[in-house]
Amino acid sequence: MPGMGIRSRIRTQAQAGWAIARTDLQLFRRYPRLGLAALAIVLVPAIYALIYLSSVWDPNTRTSDLPVGVVNLDAGLVERGRVSNVGAELTQELLASDAFGFRRLEDADAARQAVRDGRLGFAVIFPADFSANALPGTRPGSGKVVVVLSEGNNYASAGMARRFAEELGHRINEALNEKRWEQVLVSADGSGRSLDMLRVGLAQLQTGARTYGEGLVRYSATAAQLAAGLRQVGAGARSMEAKLPAEADLRALRNGTQRLASRQREMGTGLEQLRQGATRLTAGAQELQEETAGLPFVGEKIAASAGTLADGGRQLGEGLGTALAANAQMSRGAGRIEESTARLTDGLAQLSEQLRLLSEQLPEDSRLDEFARGGAELSRAAQKLRTGIELVSSALPETTGQLSGSARGLAGSVQPEVEVLAPVPNNGSAFAPNMIAMALWLGAVMSVYVFHMHWLSAEHAHAGPMARSLGRYAAPALLVLLQTVLIVLVLCFGLGVAVPAPGSFALIMLAAGQAFLAIVLALLRLFGELGKLLVVLLLTLQLAAGGGVMPIELTADFFRAVHDWLPFSWVVKALRASLFGAYDGGWLRPWLEVALIGLGALLLSGLVRRWKIVPAQDYRPAIDL
Repeated sequence: MPGMGIRSRIRTQAQAGWAIARTDLQLFRRYPRLGLAALAIVLVPAIYALIYLSSVWDPNTRTSDLPVGVVNLDAGLVERGRVSNVGAELTQELLASDAFGFRRLEDADAARQAVRDGRLGFAVIFPADFSANALPGTRPGSGKVVVVLSEGNNYASAGMARRFAEELGHRINEALNEKRWEQVLVSADGSGRSLDMLRVGLAQLQTGARTYGEGLVRYSATAAQLAAGLRQVGAGARSMEAKLPAEADLRALRNGTQRLASRQREMGTGLEQLRQGATRLTAGAQELQEETAGLPFVGEKIAASAGTLADGGRQLGEGLGTALAANAQMSRGAGRIEESTARLTDGLAQLSEQLRLLSEQLPEDSRLDEFARGGAELSRAAQKLRTGIELVSSALPETTGQLSGSARGLAGSVQPEVEVLAPVPNNGSAFAPNMIAMALWLGAVMSVYVFHMHWLSAEHAHAGPMARSLGRYAAPALLVLLQTVLIVLVLCFGLGVAVPAPGSFALIMLAAGQAFLAIVLALLRLFGELGKLLVVLLLTLQLAAGGGVMPIELTADFFRAVHDWLPFSWVVKALRASLFGAYDGGWLRPWLEVALIGLGALLLSGLVRRWKIVPAQDYRPAIDL
């Protein structure tokens, strides 16, 4: 039957393939040292993965061992009576942190030299004018923090320095913004109180302006009255000045009173002389009376006449005494008249002079008119001032709308929230898919180098093409299987890689190891010794274009074009999906692609008919033991 014939042929091919594989396995009995070589080949991929992944396992936990110099040259800033030194504050914060192995240095040149010599990973230098430029914030980026790094010494540490520089700049700006917002909150609170005081002041100013306006209205009316009064005063002064006697008249009046007083004194002197004459007359009449009284006949008449004359003399003397007293009074009155007239004339002269000066000092009528109009204009200006104050008062807000929150909250009100969809525990785990693929490829290459992949023992010369290919594949596949198991053990128990889906992880590891072996076998069968070079070149290409280290979108166009056609790409994608849940956990499709490419490579290697048939006794390992 046809079905029985096919099964028979398959059984025959399988038996032939097993016989070829058994021949390869018997080499371990014939050459005991081959087992040691195979053991080394089995161990090398796992050791490679262990060494590399442990070296990059979690470098972020060891950054405190990276020496970093800190040099603070900041001279600080005195502003509003407060001394600020941002450089000193940041230096203390850095020295207290464990982000890196910060150490204080005093000299910037010494720090630069230490970076050049490799004694420091990088150095942070705060220049002398750092606070003076950073605190005012007059222009963006005015405060410079110098981060000295050497890419040639170590590019990775230089990258850390660049990231740290960005983080430090963000931290400094955040701290400065917090201080500035603190000042804003204080100022806003003060502004609120100042606004209340301003509103009270404006209310008082409105009251004052109203009172001032009312006073100016009264002043305007009074100014008009005053101008009219001054105009009348000027007219009256000029009229009085015109009606006052002239200076010559006053001088004549004064001279007349002086002559009157002089004549009065002269008359007093004459009266005194007359009184003295009357006294002598009386005395003579009495003497005559006495002397003539004794004369006969006429003596009595003469005596009587002499007595009458004496009486008349006495009366004349008394009258002259009275006249003399009256004249004395008149003299005194004339003296007072003279004095009063002198004062009157002097006063009138001064009055005339003052009236003249008053007339000259009084403003002209046109100026008085301007004065009256000025009062009216002041009144109108006061009304405008009052209107302006009311406008300002109405424009003021009821409140300043005081900011709520804290200075830190206002300085950093936005905090990015990172949502990780496929979390990776650490840096080493992130590198694991790429390193696993590389270790499996390296193991497959080393495994095929144990055997002569083009040799065939003469006893198996009758085997078919697929039996030969499968037989030649079997022994290296066993080594690759052992390598895969050992790599899994190292990852899970040596490095502690978390495997959330052991089943899919095991399938991917098995498929990847065997597929890589099939690809290497196909290249060697197709191209012979040239295939060894192609295996190495393909490894290099896959490392560059497999997307294991950096996103493929960041590589050159050629690598982006070949990325989807490389086994590494599928293996890395499947491992990431299994270990981290990446690509929505879609590991099955890349796993099938790896398995199918491996099966296709194995079938392709069976189509190559170039075999070197060697006698059984000459069949030996490919490595010299």
